[in-house]
Amino acid sequence: MDPLSVYCEQDQQVICGVCASLGKHKGHNIITAAEAHQRMKKQLPQQQIQLQEAQVRKEKTITLLNRQIAEVEDTVVRFKQQVSEQLGVIRTYLEVLEASLGREAERVQKQATAVLQGEHKTMGHYLDQLKQMEAVLGEVQEESQTEFLRKYCLVASRLQKILGESPPVARMDIQLPIITDDFKFQVWRKMFRSLMPALENLTFDPDTAHPNLVVSEDGKRVECVEHKQPVSSDDPGRFDKSNCVVSRQSFSGGEHYWEVTVGDKPRWALGIISADTGRKGRLQALPSSGFWLVGCKEGKNYEAHVEHKEPRLLRVETKPSRIGLYLSFEDGMLGFYDASDEDNLAQLFAFHTRFTTTVYPFFDVCWHDKGKNSQPLVIYAPEPEAS
Repeated sequence: MDPLSVYCEQDQQVICGVCASLGKHKGHNIITAAEAHQRMKKQLPQQQIQLQEAQVRKEKTITLLNRQIAEVEDTVVRFKQQVSEQLGVIRTYLEVLEASLGREAERVQKQATAVLQGEHKTMGHYLDQLKQMEAVLGEVQEESQTEFLRKYCLVASRLQKILGESPPVARMDIQLPIITDDFKFQVWRKMFRSLMPALENLTFDPDTAHPNLVVSEDGKRVECVEHKQPVSSDDPGRFDKSNCVVSRQSFSGGEHYWEVTVGDKPRWALGIISADTGRKGRLQALPSSGFWLVGCKEGKNYEAHVEHKEPRLLRVETKPSRIGLYLSFEDGMLGFYDASDEDNLAQLFAFHTRFTTTVYPFFDVCWHDKGKNSQPLVIYAPEPEAS
């Protein structure tokens, strides 16, 4: 008979009968080893199920971790690529600029050197004449009185003529850019514009224009007139209460840049509108309603339509005649710039948000105000490429 015939449940040990009665297991819950064996065999499948479930959970966790590791690696790779691309563009721009300035410096140097070498040659010939006259004067000095008097007058006359023909000293005005502490900032401003995406070739969509708006045939110009045009205001895409219009083109990703000439128009608003934003009735020009706008009132008050009861007044030093708009879907950014000077973009304001739907460039021409605000909005067209 197996001496280990009973099982102590408290200590979870197989023991002998003597230990169960007299030893440290006395008073514990004791069952036969056979009974314990049967109970545990019944529990084994459940343990196996729990083990398998734990394995599945951990395998899923490992799969998730592997995916996250891959995502981290992919994110880092894309980040490095973006850094390389962006800095590569900057390096290329600076290399091109440096080469251009270097060529200009060499051209100026070549031109100035040629002039100075010509002056050097002329001055050398003149110096030779002076040395010759010095020798002649020395010879005359040794002549007899009669010969001295005869030759001296001729030599003196010749000398005065030579002295009177003295070539002027050359003064070169080197026309090169002045490199000052401001040079880096000037380069940065020009580089900033060159790093913008290519200018979008937008056109106004006449099917969305308020009936009081007239769009030019080429789709680049829109103005407000006093009398409504014979168009249907029932079109769901047409603005019926506000003198607004959107472009034919829409954006749902990437980077985009376009410019609008506002001239001396005293009242206008520009920006983007979400594709699913309603165009009927009075517009709520707020980001929460699908509008991201910057506008002008009274020809001097510039404001951003942010999430407040009143728009945010902007500090604008110089009245802009052209507005640049930069949209980056991935960065969630819409920037507005004074683009009057194409080499010196000055930021007016920027929205930072997350764009989740397609957007359209938006233009609020505003009421013509009896001719006081009749000036058009004009989409600035890209320069045609040279053939």
